Amino acid sequence: MKTITQLSPRGQVTLPAAIRKALGLKAGDALLLRVEEGRVVLEPARVLPVEAYTEERIREFTQAAEASEEELAAFRRAWGL
Repeated sequence: MKTITQLSPRGQVTLPAAIRKALGLKAGDALLLRVEEGRVVLEPARVLPVEAYTEERIREFTQAAEASEEELAAFRRAWGL
């Protein structure tokens, strides 16, 4: 599918409805843009949420990862140690 669009004074490009529909794109979707052999290539991108851990959250992870003496003894028995 090919179509012509124009670059706005602010550097914006409108993707025609037929193109958006063909790709399943909706407002707010992320696009990956790259230059390839003198062409601009756009493709849908996946954006994964990232959590910046606070010191408190790191302590929670550490505490959850620690095994009690009873749990350690059970592990040793299960592993034949």
